[in-house]
Amino acid sequence: MKPRPAEPYWPKVLTDWCVIQALGKAGWPERLSGSRGSQAAFVAEVSRYLKFRGLDLRELEAENLVLTTIESVYAEAGGSSYFAAKQKTEVAQSEYLSALGRSTRDSIGVLQIIGEPKRLQAQFRSRQRDLDACRRQFANIARSAAHQAARTYWERVAACRLPEGFFAHVPEDGAIAVMRARCDIWWALFLQSLRSVLRETNPAYAHLLQALPHLRAAATRPGQKFVLTALVQEWREANAERFGFFKDIHFPVVEQRAFVKYRDVQNWFDHHAPGYQHDAAARAAVTEAFYDALGRVPPQRQQAYWNN
Repeated sequence: MKPRPAEPYWPKVLTDWCVIQALGKAGWPERLSGSRGSQAAFVAEVSRYLKFRGLDLRELEAENLVLTTIESVYAEAGGSSYFAAKQKTEVAQSEYLSALGRSTRDSIGVLQIIGEPKRLQAQFRSRQRDLDACRRQFANIARSAAHQAARTYWERVAACRLPEGFFAHVPEDGAIAVMRARCDIWWALFLQSLRSVLRETNPAYAHLLQALPHLRAAATRPGQKFVLTALVQEWREANAERFGFFKDIHFPVVEQRAFVKYRDVQNWFDHHAPGYQHDAAARAAVTEAFYDALGRVPPQRQQAYWNN
């Protein structure tokens, strides 16, 4: 058996694997069969978007949902007294920050919080303590509501990890948009295949896999009272709302299967585009050839997908 790599970047590994499996089921458009390495460039582009839309953005959506749910409970349960305490805190914060912006710095650049800024800082902290006191009364209710809201959100995600419109806002000059327009029948088949793969595979396990080396290190520290299993359980519970891990995870099996997928991904790229994974020049050449076959110029690598 090949030795395990030190620390693969699991979000990329698992999304690459999902796209490769879907491509294996859907096949490759005949019109692009002459472009060597084009499948590797396509897999990389779809994988990046899958990671962004399916992992990164959903994590942010879940975190925002938790925060807004908590705040709505505070506002509803606290009524006018909570609204007044919050408004006073926001006014005090604004006044303090404005005064801070007018403050001077000493000879080594340290901001001097004296006089008016000092008074406004104390006032802001006092208002913040009052607001915290209002929130403490309803903290348990708010946390319970947030937990349930997050659970409902992730259950909806698990029911369909690739909903309609998932790729609706990809960059117009990118390969995904071009292939969706030019190979529409094949694209529909590819989406169906990717949706099928994602029903059986949860790329979000990448978050746990990324954390495992640190948890293993923590388990071996002198004086550590918890074994690795307990630390993983603690980590899962702490990140349940963020990543959707509401059930126990048999992490040894998850990790073992993940390393099999890692080797599958490495072997696939080595076969279709040798050097693509490790050589920037080879990767750039393959991407250039792929976009040339599509009659397009590769978009900037730094282009973000925030237009959705």
